[in-house]
Amino acid sequence: MDAADTTYLLNAFLEAIARITSYALTDKEKELVVLGFRQFHERLERIKSSASLRQLAIESKRRREEVTTCHHEGKTCAQNAVRGFLKAFLVGYVVKYGLDIAPHLISLRLFSRPSLLLRAFSRDTLSFATFLSAVIGSYKAFLCTMRDLCGEKSSDYTNALVAGMLSGFVAIKLDRNRSRRVAIALYIASRALQYGCVWLINRWETSLQIKEDQIRGKSLKRSQSAVDVSNNSGELFDAASKEAEAPVKKGILQMTRANEPHTHVKWSIDAVDNSKKAKHEIQHIDRVKRVISFTRKCAPTALMSASCCAIVFVLVFHTKVLPRGYMNFLGKASGYERIYPHKTASAIKSVGDEVINGKNIGRIPSGMTTKDYLSTLPLAGDIAPAAMDGIRHNFVACGIFHPHTTSCVHGMLSTALSSFPYALKVYAPLNAAVLLIFKRSKLFKDPRRALLGLLKSSTRSSVFFMLLVVGIVNGSCMMRSLLGRDTFIGYLITGAIGGLSVLAEAPSRRVELAMYCFLRATENVWDVGIKQGWWKNIRHAEVALFSVAMGIMMTIYQNDPTTIGITYHSILTRIFGRN
Repeated sequence: MDAADTTYLLNAFLEAIARITSYALTDKEKELVVLGFRQFHERLERIKSSASLRQLAIESKRRREEVTTCHHEGKTCAQNAVRGFLKAFLVGYVVKYGLDIAPHLISLRLFSRPSLLLRAFSRDTLSFATFLSAVIGSYKAFLCTMRDLCGEKSSDYTNALVAGMLSGFVAIKLDRNRSRRVAIALYIASRALQYGCVWLINRWETSLQIKEDQIRGKSLKRSQSAVDVSNNSGELFDAASKEAEAPVKKGILQMTRANEPHTHVKWSIDAVDNSKKAKHEIQHIDRVKRVISFTRKCAPTALMSASCCAIVFVLVFHTKVLPRGYMNFLGKASGYERIYPHKTASAIKSVGDEVINGKNIGRIPSGMTTKDYLSTLPLAGDIAPAAMDGIRHNFVACGIFHPHTTSCVHGMLSTALSSFPYALKVYAPLNAAVLLIFKRSKLFKDPRRALLGLLKSSTRSSVFFMLLVVGIVNGSCMMRSLLGRDTFIGYLITGAIGGLSVLAEAPSRRVELAMYCFLRATENVWDVGIKQGWWKNIRHAEVALFSVAMGIMMTIYQNDPTTIGITYHSILTRIFGRN
């Protein structure tokens, strides 16, 4: 091969690299690449032509000057999609790899078995990274396509809805792990439901405000037409400004002249219009606004109580539905792992069976010790050894929940002393990680205040968790004492009361905790329904659910981002960017 052929092939190779790279770069980054290639050309004497580089620079300039229907500055539609796909694939791969390696790194097994590092090349990691990149890349591509097809007059509500649904439908099947697909679909669906409800309430509140402004505006017009003033409109505002100097009363309507933004004119609604219809409408709107405000404050607590009620229902009466990992977590969190080693599920199932099938309304027959009675149950080998010899509880459930004492109060204190240290071990490292990753500036600016805040938030969260466990586990003792028997409804009330523990948490965290429990409750109740035959397991239902949820989420994120919480919105911005 002669020198001319070598030069031609090298030129073609560099041009291909430049073309491919351009799809993953913004215009500013392109200019840096062009500069780098030109410097490289100067060093390689065999390369005589820089036509491809000049063309790249010309294209970059043309793209900057081109007016499009999209809103991603500095990038073409193809670049926006390709960059989103590549970045998401890399991030997804690294995150999944880190989650696989972290347990081995913490347990120090990684040092004795370096072969565990090969998990990075597992098929599951590749599947998750492909799913994540397909969601983001395809959404960007579909959104730009919808904008291009529908034109400038199209609404981004429709564009984002269609793009989100299509991207969800395309991407979810790329994840081969069905259990993870279901978990992701349920999580996104719960978030879509949350922010969809917030969006609807915001729109409702806005419509009420518009209606109120219209009523007050019409009343003001009627009042102004009834006043006998000169043709000079300035006299009206001069007179009104004198009235504005009086003390402001509740229900004052403020108006401002368009040409004098700093001049405020205050009108009393009673003085403006005395019609009963206007007053009645204003009062009705005010009552509705109060209901909306009350709903905003109480919705997280109500959702938490309802979710805990469902969780207790599944936990006590359908224990086998719960995953083994979840049962192990509950055993450690409540301290029952020490009482019933690896047998916590058997203990809870025995309580539920006694309520459903028991003949003694949950009571231990007179003259029979707790251990003797537990020995007659189907799972006696798992629970009877924990009971102390010679003591008798009034109820079977009390003998299982606190087998070492007949006092329900002592049992409650024992559960609290077991759950609080466990919760502190979980929340303290978690809050410390949040402080180091997201609030480093506060830590460096005022370390003492930041550390005190860390201690306060960790303690508060641990108290919430302790009250939740104590309320659910030992709250049933109170219901048995009040009702005189062990009943199905008593455990549902116990779950609802346990959910009130979320009031111990900071208001900003109540929604997140309620949504987590709601997600867990929804998943568990769905599994129970399938097991009991209440409904059927629809094939590919997670695909449809994820598709619809993605459409709703992307519509809200694209058009009304203030609806989404600050933390979650920042996460979505990092993932999907600005489109």
